[in-house]
Amino acid sequence: MPPDSPFGLSSPGHTAELAWRATFPLLGVPVEIRTNNARVYAAAKAAFDEWHKLPANLVRAQPPAKVDVVVHELEGAQPPGDARPFVYRSHGSRFLGSDGVNHLSAELDRGEAVAFITPAMVKRGAELRQNVLHLLALLLVTQHDRVPLHAAAVVLDGHAFVLAGPSTAGKSTLCYACARDGFQVLAEDAVYVAREPTLRLWGMPRQIHLLPDAVRFFPELASVRPETQPTGKFKMTIETARFGHERPILHAERATVCVVGRHDGPQTLIEPLAAGEAVRVLSADREPGFDLYDGAPEVAERLTASGAFRLIVGSDPCAAPQALRSFAARELSAQSGRAFAPAAPCRNGLGAPA
Repeated sequence: MPPDSPFGLSSPGHTAELAWRATFPLLGVPVEIRTNNARVYAAAKAAFDEWHKLPANLVRAQPPAKVDVVVHELEGAQPPGDARPFVYRSHGSRFLGSDGVNHLSAELDRGEAVAFITPAMVKRGAELRQNVLHLLALLLVTQHDRVPLHAAAVVLDGHAFVLAGPSTAGKSTLCYACARDGFQVLAEDAVYVAREPTLRLWGMPRQIHLLPDAVRFFPELASVRPETQPTGKFKMTIETARFGHERPILHAERATVCVVGRHDGPQTLIEPLAAGEAVRVLSADREPGFDLYDGAPEVAERLTASGAFRLIVGSDPCAAPQALRSFAARELSAQSGRAFAPAAPCRNGLGAPA
Protein backbone atom coordinates (compact mmCIF):
# COMPACT_ATOMS: atom_id res chain seq x y z
CA MET A 1 0.00 0.00 0.00
CA PRO A 2 1.52 3.35 -0.95
CA PRO A 3 2.35 5.37 2.18
CA ASP A 4 0.89 8.54 0.64
CA SER A 5 -2.48 6.97 -0.17
CA PRO A 6 -5.07 9.14 1.64
CA PHE A 7 -7.78 6.47 1.52
CA GLY A 8 -5.90 3.36 2.56
CA LEU A 9 -6.54 1.80 -0.86
CA SER A 10 -4.00 -0.34 -2.66
CA SER A 11 -3.70 2.03 -5.62
CA PRO A 12 -5.42 5.12 -7.02
CA GLY A 13 -7.36 2.85 -9.40
CA HIS A 14 -8.47 0.34 -6.75
CA THR A 15 -12.20 -0.39 -6.46
CA ALA A 16 -13.44 -1.68 -3.11
CA GLU A 17 -15.54 -4.83 -3.14
CA LEU A 18 -19.00 -3.68 -2.11
CA ALA A 19 -20.40 -7.06 -1.10
CA TRP A 20 -23.06 -5.74 1.30
CA ARG A 21 -26.05 -4.46 -0.71
CA ALA A 22 -29.71 -3.64 -0.19
CA THR A 23 -32.34 -1.67 -2.11
CA PHE A 24 -35.02 0.44 -0.40
CA PRO A 25 -38.01 2.37 -1.85
CA LEU A 26 -37.14 5.60 -0.01
CA LEU A 27 -39.95 8.15 -0.49
CA GLY A 28 -41.22 5.69 -3.09
CA VAL A 29 -38.00 5.93 -5.15
CA PRO A 30 -35.67 2.89 -5.32
CA VAL A 31 -32.18 3.51 -3.93
CA GLU A 32 -29.48 0.87 -3.53
CA ILE A 33 -26.94 1.10 -0.70
CA ARG A 34 -23.68 -0.75 -1.43
CA THR A 35 -20.83 -1.01 1.07
CA ASN A 36 -17.77 -3.01 2.07
CA ASN A 37 -18.70 -2.90 5.77
CA ALA A 38 -21.25 -5.03 7.64
CA ARG A 39 -21.96 -2.32 10.23
CA VAL A 40 -22.78 0.23 7.53
CA TYR A 41 -25.08 -2.33 5.92
CA ALA A 42 -26.83 -2.87 9.27
CA ALA A 43 -27.15 0.90 9.75
CA ALA A 44 -28.72 1.24 6.31
CA LYS A 45 -31.20 -1.54 7.10
CA ALA A 46 -32.10 0.13 10.38
CA ALA A 47 -32.52 3.51 8.69
CA PHE A 48 -34.55 2.45 5.64
CA ASP A 49 -36.14 -0.98 6.18
CA GLU A 50 -39.49 0.52 7.15
CA TRP A 51 -39.92 1.68 3.54
CA HIS A 52 -40.41 -1.90 2.42
CA LYS A 53 -43.94 -1.78 3.78
CA LEU A 54 -44.96 0.63 0.99
CA PRO A 55 -47.49 -0.87 -1.44
CA ALA A 56 -45.94 -1.62 -4.82
CA ASN A 57 -48.15 0.89 -6.65
CA LEU A 58 -46.49 3.75 -4.71
CA VAL A 59 -42.94 2.75 -5.76
CA ARG A 60 -41.58 4.26 -8.97
CA ALA A 61 -40.75 1.67 -11.62
CA GLN A 62 -37.18 2.70 -12.45
CA PRO A 63 -33.58 1.55 -11.90
CA PRO A 64 -32.38 2.38 -8.39
CA ALA A 65 -30.14 5.29 -7.55
CA LYS A 66 -26.86 4.07 -6.09
CA VAL A 67 -25.06 5.11 -2.91
CA ASP A 68 -21.65 3.49 -2.36
CA VAL A 69 -20.19 3.72 1.15
CA VAL A 70 -16.52 2.74 1.32
CA VAL A 71 -15.01 2.33 4.79
CA HIS A 72 -11.23 2.75 4.83
CA GLU A 73 -8.42 3.04 7.34
CA LEU A 74 -6.43 6.26 7.30
CA GLU A 75 -2.67 6.06 7.03
CA GLY A 76 -0.86 7.54 10.02
CA ALA A 77 -2.72 9.02 12.95
CA GLN A 78 -6.36 8.09 13.33
CA PRO A 79 -8.83 10.98 13.33
CA PRO A 80 -10.28 12.02 16.69
CA GLY A 81 -13.40 10.23 17.87
CA ASP A 82 -15.48 13.40 18.14
CA ALA A 83 -17.44 14.55 15.12
CA ARG A 84 -16.12 17.37 12.96
CA PRO A 85 -18.44 19.77 11.14
CA PHE A 86 -19.02 18.99 7.49
CA VAL A 87 -18.55 21.58 4.77
CA TYR A 88 -20.73 21.21 1.68
CA ARG A 89 -20.39 22.60 -1.83
CA SER A 90 -22.56 22.19 -4.93
CA HIS A 91 -22.02 23.16 -8.54
CA GLY A 92 -24.64 22.30 -11.13
CA SER A 93 -25.46 18.62 -10.63
CA ARG A 94 -22.33 17.97 -8.53
CA PHE A 95 -22.34 17.83 -4.74
CA LEU A 96 -19.33 17.54 -2.42
CA GLY A 97 -19.06 17.29 1.34
CA SER A 98 -16.15 16.77 3.71
CA ASP A 99 -15.19 17.07 7.36
CA GLY A 100 -11.50 16.71 6.51
CA VAL A 101 -11.32 12.92 6.85
CA ASN A 102 -14.71 11.71 5.59
CA HIS A 103 -15.58 12.63 2.01
CA LEU A 104 -18.92 12.62 0.16
CA SER A 105 -19.64 13.08 -3.52
CA ALA A 106 -22.80 12.89 -5.63
CA GLU A 107 -23.56 13.21 -9.32
CA LEU A 108 -27.23 14.12 -9.12
CA ASP A 109 -27.96 13.83 -12.83
CA ARG A 110 -26.46 10.33 -12.90
CA GLY A 111 -28.18 9.14 -9.72
CA GLU A 112 -24.89 8.08 -8.15
CA ALA A 113 -23.13 8.96 -4.91
CA VAL A 114 -20.07 7.72 -3.04
CA ALA A 115 -18.79 8.20 0.48
CA PHE A 116 -15.31 7.43 1.78
CA ILE A 117 -15.59 7.21 5.55
CA THR A 118 -13.39 6.09 8.42
CA PRO A 119 -14.10 3.37 11.02
CA ALA A 120 -14.49 6.20 13.54
CA MET A 121 -17.45 7.52 11.56
CA VAL A 122 -19.00 4.04 11.49
CA LYS A 123 -18.91 3.98 15.29
CA ARG A 124 -20.84 7.26 15.47
CA GLY A 125 -24.17 5.73 14.54
CA ALA A 126 -26.36 8.85 14.56
CA GLU A 127 -23.87 10.80 12.47
CA LEU A 128 -23.42 7.92 10.02
CA ARG A 129 -27.17 7.73 9.59
CA GLN A 130 -27.84 11.45 9.16
CA ASN A 131 -24.68 12.89 7.60
CA VAL A 132 -23.92 10.00 5.24
CA LEU A 133 -26.80 7.59 4.60
CA HIS A 134 -29.77 9.96 4.85
CA LEU A 135 -27.95 12.85 3.21
CA LEU A 136 -26.74 11.01 0.11
CA ALA A 137 -29.84 8.87 -0.36
CA LEU A 138 -32.17 11.86 -0.07
CA LEU A 139 -30.02 13.92 -2.43
CA LEU A 140 -30.56 11.27 -5.09
CA VAL A 141 -34.23 10.38 -4.60
CA THR A 142 -35.31 14.03 -4.44
CA GLN A 143 -34.26 14.37 -8.07
CA HIS A 144 -37.39 12.35 -8.93
CA ASP A 145 -40.30 14.70 -8.19
CA ARG A 146 -39.79 14.85 -4.42
CA VAL A 147 -39.57 18.56 -3.61
CA PRO A 148 -38.47 19.21 -0.01
CA LEU A 149 -40.20 21.91 2.02
CA HIS A 150 -38.99 23.13 5.41
CA ALA A 151 -42.02 22.08 7.42
CA ALA A 152 -43.31 19.49 9.86
CA ALA A 153 -46.48 17.47 9.34
CA VAL A 154 -48.89 15.54 11.53
CA VAL A 155 -51.82 13.46 10.31
CA LEU A 156 -55.35 13.06 11.64
CA ASP A 157 -57.69 10.56 9.97
CA GLY A 158 -55.54 10.57 6.83
CA HIS A 159 -55.43 14.36 6.55
CA ALA A 160 -52.05 16.04 7.01
CA PHE A 161 -51.49 19.37 8.72
CA VAL A 162 -48.35 20.88 7.20
CA LEU A 163 -46.76 23.02 9.92
CA ALA A 164 -44.67 25.74 8.29
CA GLY A 165 -42.34 28.23 9.92
CA PRO A 166 -38.69 28.96 10.69
CA SER A 167 -36.53 26.77 12.90
CA THR A 168 -37.58 28.68 16.03
CA ALA A 169 -41.33 28.42 15.42
CA GLY A 170 -41.81 25.38 17.65
CA LYS A 171 -42.71 22.84 14.95
CA SER A 172 -40.98 19.94 16.73
CA THR A 173 -42.67 20.75 20.04
CA LEU A 174 -46.02 20.84 18.27
CA CYS A 175 -45.25 17.51 16.56
CA TYR A 176 -44.55 15.85 19.89
CA ALA A 177 -47.66 17.36 21.51
CA CYS A 178 -49.78 16.02 18.65
CA ALA A 179 -48.10 12.59 18.70
CA ARG A 180 -48.84 12.11 22.40
CA ASP A 181 -52.44 13.18 21.70
CA GLY A 182 -53.09 10.49 19.10
CA PHE A 183 -52.00 12.11 15.82
CA GLN A 184 -49.69 10.31 13.42
CA VAL A 185 -46.34 11.91 12.59
CA LEU A 186 -45.34 12.38 8.95
CA ALA A 187 -42.33 14.69 9.31
CA GLU A 188 -40.54 16.75 11.93
CA ASP A 189 -38.50 19.10 9.76
CA ALA A 190 -38.85 18.28 6.04
CA VAL A 191 -41.89 17.35 3.95
CA TYR A 192 -41.20 15.96 0.47
CA VAL A 193 -43.93 16.74 -2.07
CA ALA A 194 -44.58 14.70 -5.21
CA ARG A 195 -46.58 16.40 -7.95
CA GLU A 196 -47.34 13.43 -10.23
CA PRO A 197 -49.44 11.42 -10.80
CA THR A 198 -51.22 13.16 -7.92
CA LEU A 199 -50.13 15.45 -5.12
CA ARG A 200 -48.61 13.31 -2.37
CA LEU A 201 -46.65 14.20 0.77
CA TRP A 202 -43.77 12.05 2.00
CA GLY A 203 -41.85 12.23 5.27
CA MET A 204 -39.14 10.72 7.44
CA PRO A 205 -41.18 10.25 10.62
CA ARG A 206 -38.99 8.11 12.84
CA GLN A 207 -37.72 10.71 15.33
CA ILE A 208 -38.62 14.01 16.96
CA HIS A 209 -35.89 16.22 18.44
CA LEU A 210 -36.67 18.57 21.31
CA LEU A 211 -34.69 21.10 23.31
CA PRO A 212 -34.02 20.08 26.94
CA ASP A 213 -36.45 22.67 28.30
CA ALA A 214 -39.36 20.85 26.61
CA VAL A 215 -39.56 18.82 29.84
CA ARG A 216 -41.53 21.66 31.40
CA PHE A 217 -44.39 20.83 29.02
CA PHE A 218 -43.83 17.08 28.83
CA PRO A 219 -42.70 15.75 32.25
CA GLU A 220 -42.55 12.17 30.97
CA LEU A 221 -39.36 13.19 29.09
CA ALA A 222 -37.42 13.88 32.30
CA SER A 223 -35.53 10.60 31.90
CA VAL A 224 -34.54 11.28 28.27
CA ARG A 225 -30.93 12.40 28.12
CA PRO A 226 -30.15 15.25 25.70
CA GLU A 227 -27.19 14.68 23.37
CA THR A 228 -25.26 16.66 20.82
CA GLN A 229 -26.88 15.87 17.48
CA PRO A 230 -25.06 15.44 14.14
CA THR A 231 -26.27 18.98 13.40
CA GLY A 232 -24.34 20.24 16.44
CA LYS A 233 -27.52 21.08 18.37
CA PHE A 234 -28.05 19.77 21.91
CA LYS A 235 -31.43 18.03 21.95
CA MET A 236 -33.43 15.06 23.17
CA THR A 237 -34.23 12.36 20.61
CA ILE A 238 -37.65 10.71 20.86
CA GLU A 239 -38.62 7.74 18.72
CA THR A 240 -42.14 8.23 17.41
CA ALA A 241 -42.75 4.48 17.60
CA ARG A 242 -42.87 4.82 21.38
CA PHE A 243 -46.49 5.91 20.87
CA GLY A 244 -47.29 2.77 18.86
CA HIS A 245 -46.04 1.19 15.67
CA GLU A 246 -48.81 2.83 13.63
CA ARG A 247 -47.91 6.37 14.75
CA PRO A 248 -45.13 7.08 12.21
CA ILE A 249 -46.72 7.42 8.77
CA LEU A 250 -44.77 7.60 5.51
CA HIS A 251 -47.14 9.46 3.18
CA ALA A 252 -50.41 11.38 2.95
CA GLU A 253 -52.54 12.58 0.03
CA ARG A 254 -54.64 15.36 1.61
CA ALA A 255 -53.17 18.34 3.42
CA THR A 256 -53.83 21.74 4.94
CA VAL A 257 -51.03 24.27 5.43
CA CYS A 258 -50.78 25.98 8.81
CA VAL A 259 -48.16 28.67 9.41
CA VAL A 260 -47.06 28.32 13.04
CA GLY A 261 -46.77 31.32 15.35
CA ARG A 262 -46.87 32.02 19.07
CA HIS A 263 -48.61 34.28 21.54
CA ASP A 264 -48.62 34.67 25.32
CA GLY A 265 -52.22 33.70 25.96
CA PRO A 266 -53.20 30.19 27.09
CA GLN A 267 -55.30 29.24 24.06
CA THR A 268 -54.27 28.03 20.62
CA LEU A 269 -55.85 30.10 17.85
CA ILE A 270 -56.47 29.08 14.24
CA GLU A 271 -57.40 31.77 11.75
CA PRO A 272 -57.50 32.07 7.94
CA LEU A 273 -54.33 33.19 6.20
CA ALA A 274 -53.86 34.52 2.68
CA ALA A 275 -52.54 31.72 0.49
CA GLY A 276 -49.82 34.02 -0.84
CA GLU A 277 -48.41 34.51 2.65
CA ALA A 278 -48.30 30.77 3.25
CA VAL A 279 -46.54 30.27 -0.11
CA ARG A 280 -43.99 32.91 0.89
CA VAL A 281 -43.25 31.15 4.20
CA LEU A 282 -42.82 27.80 2.46
CA SER A 283 -40.77 28.91 -0.52
CA ALA A 284 -39.01 32.24 0.10
CA ASP A 285 -35.78 32.74 2.07
CA ARG A 286 -35.24 28.99 2.29
CA GLU A 287 -32.71 27.69 4.78
CA PRO A 288 -29.47 26.00 3.64
CA GLY A 289 -30.12 22.66 1.97
CA PHE A 290 -33.69 23.49 1.00
CA ASP A 291 -32.37 26.15 -1.39
CA LEU A 292 -30.76 23.45 -3.57
CA TYR A 293 -34.11 22.54 -5.11
CA ASP A 294 -36.42 24.12 -7.65
CA GLY A 295 -40.15 23.63 -7.46
CA ALA A 296 -40.90 24.93 -3.95
CA PRO A 297 -43.15 27.83 -5.10
CA GLU A 298 -45.17 25.51 -7.37
CA VAL A 299 -45.81 22.83 -4.75
CA ALA A 300 -46.54 25.50 -2.11
CA GLU A 301 -49.18 27.02 -4.39
CA ARG A 302 -50.77 23.63 -4.99
CA LEU A 303 -50.81 22.84 -1.28
CA THR A 304 -52.54 26.14 -0.48
CA ALA A 305 -54.97 26.13 -3.41
CA SER A 306 -57.92 25.44 -1.09
CA GLY A 307 -56.75 27.89 1.59
CA ALA A 308 -54.22 28.24 4.38
CA PHE A 309 -54.33 29.05 8.07
CA ARG A 310 -52.27 30.57 10.83
CA LEU A 311 -51.84 28.32 13.86
CA ILE A 312 -50.98 30.53 16.84
CA VAL A 313 -49.86 28.37 19.74
CA GLY A 314 -50.37 29.69 23.24
CA SER A 315 -48.32 29.28 26.39
CA ASP A 316 -49.29 25.61 26.69
CA PRO A 317 -48.49 23.64 23.49
CA CYS A 318 -50.40 20.66 24.90
CA ALA A 319 -53.61 22.57 24.09
CA ALA A 320 -52.77 22.77 20.38
CA PRO A 321 -53.77 19.21 19.39
CA GLN A 322 -57.31 19.66 20.66
CA ALA A 323 -57.56 22.94 18.75
CA LEU A 324 -56.54 21.11 15.58
CA ARG A 325 -59.09 18.37 16.27
CA SER A 326 -61.87 20.91 16.71
CA PHE A 327 -60.75 22.76 13.59
CA ALA A 328 -60.76 19.52 11.57
CA ALA A 329 -64.22 18.56 12.81
CA ARG A 330 -65.61 22.01 12.04
CA GLU A 331 -63.83 23.39 8.97
CA LEU A 332 -62.36 20.41 7.13
CA SER A 333 -65.44 18.23 7.52
CA ALA A 334 -67.50 21.02 5.94
CA GLN A 335 -65.04 21.33 3.03
CA SER A 336 -64.62 17.64 2.29
CA GLY A 337 -67.85 16.10 3.51
CA ARG A 338 -65.75 13.70 5.63
CA ALA A 339 -66.30 13.26 9.34
CA PHE A 340 -63.23 13.54 11.55
CA ALA A 341 -63.86 11.22 14.46
CA PRO A 342 -62.16 12.26 17.71
CA ALA A 343 -59.50 9.73 18.69
CA ALA A 344 -58.76 8.79 22.27
CA PRO A 345 -55.99 11.20 23.24
CA CYS A 346 -52.70 10.02 24.76
CA ARG A 347 -51.45 12.49 27.29
CA ASN A 348 -48.67 10.66 29.10
CA GLY A 349 -46.36 10.34 26.08
CA LEU A 350 -46.34 6.55 26.29
CA GLY A 351 -49.05 5.77 23.74
CA ALA A 352 -51.81 5.08 26.27
CA PRO A 353 -54.54 7.33 27.61
CA ALA A 354 -53.63 8.89 30.93
